[in-house]
Amino acid sequence: MIRAIFGGTFDPIHNGHLKTAAALVKELDISTLALMPSAVPPHRPQPDASPEQRLDMVKLASQKNPAFTVEDWELRQDRPSFTANTLSEFKTQSPDDTLLFVMGMDSLMSLHHWHQWHQLIEYAHLVVMPRAGVPFNPQDDELKAFISAHMTRDRNALNEQRQGLLYIAETPMVDVSATELRNQLQKREKNLPLPSNVYDYIRQHQLYL
Repeated sequence: MIRAIFGGTFDPIHNGHLKTAAALVKELDISTLALMPSAVPPHRPQPDASPEQRLDMVKLASQKNPAFTVEDWELRQDRPSFTANTLSEFKTQSPDDTLLFVMGMDSLMSLHHWHQWHQLIEYAHLVVMPRAGVPFNPQDDELKAFISAHMTRDRNALNEQRQGLLYIAETPMVDVSATELRNQLQKREKNLPLPSNVYDYIRQHQLYL
């Protein structure tokens, strides 16, 4: 069984996340994609919204696509969300599953700063979605060697072995920045790239003001 997980801060989840995730489901012909908010991202500033609020927004955003599910595993752990630990735990729970860990190009370009980043590939395939404004141009020599050693352009290979590959998806680049989106919400701008139920939730709970 293939288990695909899209991890992120989702502060807030927006149409850019959802459109690219929906395209990935079609590209890889996967039945479900679990959206997994991180609880305490150790490699970046802390989220503005609480873990519970971000989980609520992900649940709301996933309602309109039957391929989306919500994974709250990291939010239930009383420790920082190191992806290597999360994938290791998932692999231990379901050793016969093939894990796909989905990230954005910005995450790949900074992967060498992550905790035990070399180990990610021991538990899962890494699936990377292009992102507007973030070229595929690794600067770190160790990261370059890692990408070169593991990258495949054959999507079928993700089904043929359990872990160890890095695949660059052909999903569209949707130019939405969560940082800019939070600034727009602070200014109470309208017609933002958010699902309507997520926008209503943000207004109801007065987030990002």
